[in-house]
Amino acid sequence: MLKRNKLVIHKLLVFLLLSLLLQSAFVNAKDIANAKERVQIAIIVDDIGAKASDEAAFLLPKNVTFSILPHTEYSTKFSYFAADQNREVMLHMPMESLNGENLGEGAIFADMYPSEVENAILDALQTVPHAVGVNNHMGSKLTQMTLQMRSVMSVLHSTNLFFIDSRTTKFTKAGALANEIGVTAASRHIFLDHYQNEAFLRKQLNALLRKARKSGKAIGIAHPYPVTLSFLNEYLMDLPNDVELVTVSEFLQEKNKFRFNPRLTAKSLNTVDAAPISLSLPQ
Repeated sequence: MLKRNKLVIHKLLVFLLLSLLLQSAFVNAKDIANAKERVQIAIIVDDIGAKASDEAAFLLPKNVTFSILPHTEYSTKFSYFAADQNREVMLHMPMESLNGENLGEGAIFADMYPSEVENAILDALQTVPHAVGVNNHMGSKLTQMTLQMRSVMSVLHSTNLFFIDSRTTKFTKAGALANEIGVTAASRHIFLDHYQNEAFLRKQLNALLRKARKSGKAIGIAHPYPVTLSFLNEYLMDLPNDVELVTVSEFLQEKNKFRFNPRLTAKSLNTVDAAPISLSLPQ
């Protein structure tokens, strides 16, 4: 009798152990499957630095990448403040458009020689010293120009910066020239805030998620409008479980390649004593 009871207990223990092992294997397999199915979105906020009120954007999740306009009163201050938050920064490089919009100081124009293009980018980087990449501000004309865009990509290659094509024209040559010269590059998929209202923002962000779920990843571009910042703060805090918000360099799988370049900050350090402590936003 005792021997039979021991045998029953032994079989029961074996059964329980096997059940636990199978359950654990199922959970692990499910976790792995979920991880594989997770898609990525990167969001760039353009035009940072145009005005003091842009500092409200620093309340956004830190994986939101900022693209800072060069040569403004706030360019370098906001670059340092972003670095203090460990937030990724890009240079929002003004480039000539077909409509002749006012581009501000330091823009690249279609009639520039290659040396002038190079100097324009390097001068702009001095004012946004933490930039790890570049995207075009306007540029519907310039991004169609082979000579000038080849010069742009040559500078980015030599300074180890990536390029995101804002795609302000369907005739852009930026991607092809980046590939030719060896610059890591991608293109914007969705503009999020053509119209400044929550209904349109929700529609565009949902379109961004659909694109990411179809292709595995997608890039959206927004601007520091009050309604955009308010909506993004709410929307990005409650993303679906299958969606991951990443920085642009993570999106490009180049996270370890792009680093703060001390050479580019040599001059800008003379204009800023430290991170802009006058800004009172939370770290």
